[in-house]
Amino acid sequence: MKAELVIFDLDGTLVDSSGDIAWAANRTLREMGYGEMPAEDIKARIGWGVTSLLDKVLPEEARSDLDRAKRIFLGYYGEHLLVETEPYPGTLDTLRHIDLTGRKMAVVTNKPVELAERIIEGLGMKRYFGVVIGGDSVSNKKPHPEPLLAAIGAIGAARDETVFVGDSAIDCEAGRRAGVRTIGAGYGFRGREALKACGCELVIDRIDELKEILSF
Repeated sequence: MKAELVIFDLDGTLVDSSGDIAWAANRTLREMGYGEMPAEDIKARIGWGVTSLLDKVLPEEARSDLDRAKRIFLGYYGEHLLVETEPYPGTLDTLRHIDLTGRKMAVVTNKPVELAERIIEGLGMKRYFGVVIGGDSVSNKKPHPEPLLAAIGAIGAARDETVFVGDSAIDCEAGRRAGVRTIGAGYGFRGREALKACGCELVIDRIDELKEILSF
């Protein structure tokens, strides 16, 4: 698979951030007077952005207070970004390998861009990415194609020379709608079978498989 630009989703693709996100979500629920949820149930709801996550974890009667919930969540999460979050095995080596070939890389995530950049910098990845697009960087989040197209435009790449790697159905849909080839991260939050079911072009079980799949 030939690629001049490789775009990565962040949560569930480059990093396992589920523990820190679940912690902040449960602190939010507790502060708002509700019971906590199992971390795995919260993990299943990650990927659509902060507002969507909270809408999915809050009881129905609390969903009219999403703005307050979001402020609470971001306060907790912003102070707890890198407690449990870490790159998936092989991530840094794979990024280094792609970088040495002279190819460009970018991140497109539905997470607020300021938080995404703090995670990327804190985990020693910042130098690999020419652009980071967050959920608040453009008007529309994934699965809309706008974030991917914004990254492609900022780098100056062609769609047919771009590959997008993500761990969810919304990533697969965003890639299709943007007209780029999409690789599913089967090791991430959703798993191989879910990605195959949603039509990802290719599913990998380890991120370092990219070193052999991508034609350099």
